[in-house]
Amino acid sequence: MGHKQSRTTECVSTEQQQQFKLFEYACPKCKSKRPIQYFHKDDKFLPQAPRVVCGECNTSVTVEPFKTVEYGCPSCKKWQKARIPAKPMPLNMYNVSVVSCNCGFKGQVAVGRLMDVTCSQCWQKRRELCDVWSEDNEEHRTYCSTCQDYKRSFVHVPKKKGEAVRADMEYMCENCFRVRPIHAEELLRSDGLACCSLCQWVGYPEVHAQGHCERQKRRKEEARRHAVEASRQSRPSRDSGASSSRMKRPGKVRPEPEPMRVVPG
Repeated sequence: MGHKQSRTTECVSTEQQQQFKLFEYACPKCKSKRPIQYFHKDDKFLPQAPRVVCGECNTSVTVEPFKTVEYGCPSCKKWQKARIPAKPMPLNMYNVSVVSCNCGFKGQVAVGRLMDVTCSQCWQKRRELCDVWSEDNEEHRTYCSTCQDYKRSFVHVPKKKGEAVRADMEYMCENCFRVRPIHAEELLRSDGLACCSLCQWVGYPEVHAQGHCERQKRRKEEARRHAVEASRQSRPSRDSGASSSRMKRPGKVRPEPEPMRVVPG
């Protein structure tokens, strides 16, 4: 009974730990933008002043998280971006904000994430403003103009033509021992859990910045090359030292024979 209760407690605590949304922060030292977890409870963000170690400059700083949202300006009819600061308020309040556009418009508009939505019935793709908390590869129930009905749809983050999304982190798979890329946001969502796309290994690997394994490999190769060169340089000196010692070694002198004495008869 006690064991079951402890497992239940672990599950509850794990669920509570996973109640967060991904925000961003700008490091005051190196000015780089990094993802950060912002926790909430009962659909409302908790008061918090996060202090983090920047993954770019490795500096411990207190940051002010923000959420980057998109909106359609009613004046210039263009898609624009805005930042909403993280505050202890309900999650649904992030779907509306007062914005200022470069065209001069200022007012309250609906904000969210501009996503590519694909209908699961007719597979028609369209780009529209989704909920601010929408994530890549999620399933939504949206209205399809082609089917003239609400259908199950898949949402994806729009990608530019020819744009390759490069992961900013990497890890060494503990099963196939190959370097695999991974995004920092993916690690935050899964609490450090990774799945190798090559061998399907799942676990908590040791994650480093992109290029760490290659740098370590180069360092090992350089150290091995220096060791080989050092051994080659020390080998002739030992040989020459041995030959010189042989040359300096005095040769053996044969003892002179004693003169024979002749005794007269």
